[in-house]
Amino acid sequence: MSLFDGRCAVLHRAPPYVPKRGLPNYRLLIRSECCQAPSFKSVTFPRLTPQQYHLITRVALWSLAAIVVSGAAVRLTGSGLGCSDWPNCEAGQLIPEADFHAWVEFGNRIITGLVSIAVVLAVSGSTLRRPLVTKLTRWSLGLIAGVAAQIALGAITVIAHLSPPVVMGHFLLSMVLIWNAVVLEDLARPNSTTDSNEYLARSLHRHIGVVAAATALVVISGTLVTGSGPHGGDESVERLGLPFSEIARVHGGAVVILLMLTVTLRFRVQNSRNTLVKHRVNVVLLVMVLQAVIGYTQYFTQLPVLLVGFHVAGATILWMSAVRLTLATRTSHHEVR
Repeated sequence: MSLFDGRCAVLHRAPPYVPKRGLPNYRLLIRSECCQAPSFKSVTFPRLTPQQYHLITRVALWSLAAIVVSGAAVRLTGSGLGCSDWPNCEAGQLIPEADFHAWVEFGNRIITGLVSIAVVLAVSGSTLRRPLVTKLTRWSLGLIAGVAAQIALGAITVIAHLSPPVVMGHFLLSMVLIWNAVVLEDLARPNSTTDSNEYLARSLHRHIGVVAAATALVVISGTLVTGSGPHGGDESVERLGLPFSEIARVHGGAVVILLMLTVTLRFRVQNSRNTLVKHRVNVVLLVMVLQAVIGYTQYFTQLPVLLVGFHVAGATILWMSAVRLTLATRTSHHEVR
């Protein structure tokens, strides 16, 4: 057979020295891909809108308020020592046996875990929010530190057999955490700004500050009443060596002073066009009146458990309302978009 057709040579089989052009070197290609450092340029993280992140902060706030009420339920049902160990319920036993008091205490610990998850979401969400606001991240990190301190103090409370001063510190630390959470939720509010740019007199700023300070004193004196009262969390727990009736009168007097200060403030802001401040003063006054009614009713009815629980929940809401009121007085209120 001729290798020529008269016009061009036909190469039926290429000699071994002829390079095979157009065919990639798969061995080198596979080696380069396998040995290449991983690239995360294509990895995308979810982004949160301001509205979505505000919802997360609100969940974190109300979960922190819920843990206060569940902690009060532990004391009111006498379940403070239902689990005598930490983090296990009993030595070498994580889950309690079929005992009511043990399950009440263990349930409170489960809620603590859920609160921790909500706080972690608030921190991580602040980094995923767009636009990014570093102030939100800083305030959310405060929640992490506070919850960690609460868990440690909770363990000390169990080890100290519900010592009243330790229990009081446990509750007051919860109030600090709620203050932090309220500020974070207020900062995360989309397009957050006062309804009116009307200037508030300096005396009104001071008056609102006095109301907030008086609210804090009422809450602190309330812990003294609880520490001296019959609901210690367990029958064997020693109480504060203070006369209950006298401490209750001091607490009631502080409530009356706070009520007078708030009523006076309400009259002072009556003609103000700053509707946000006026609304929050109304909320504080309403919660305070309800708290006073519950407080005096429980005192004269021998401190029934249910009313005491409502009173603890009301104290938490009152503190949240007072913090919100102070946040409404900032003359150069933030605007987070």
